Amino acid sequence: MIRALRKKHLEIWIVLSILIPVGMICAILVRPVFPKDKVLQPDSSQALPILMRSLIRDPYTFNIRSSLDTSQLQLEWIIREKLIYPTATIYEDTANFNDISKAVLLGRIEIMGTYHFQLANRAENTYHFIIYDFVHKQIIGSVNI
Repeated sequence: MIRALRKKHLEIWIVLSILIPVGMICAILVRPVFPKDKVLQPDSSQALPILMRSLIRDPYTFNIRSSLDTSQLQLEWIIREKLIYPTATIYEDTANFNDISKAVLLGRIEIMGTYHFQLANRAENTYHFIIYDFVHKQIIGSVNI
């Protein structure tokens, strides 16, 4: 390299040695902060006051709740550990066939916490729920309460 080229090369490296750290610091300062453990579905409603039935199956607790006049029913699902399947949905299987196409979608379960799902009033006293992974298209489990 000739002398003028070496001088220009040195100047460029000096400028880059200043701009690269400044650029990295600016990039760190302006990066967005994404919320962790944010539920994609709307906030759940409050639990109805009367606990009709309960089933504890680690790490879950399933409760059937009703209003004071028993006009409303609600499934309360409490999750105490991280889910193995983060893409789980819950269906109410009224015909007890373990068939998703005949079941009623109640909602999605994503993270630890308490979920409330409205149920239709029925004459029957037993409830059958299907836990379904919609990404892998497989039934994860079922619950009879």
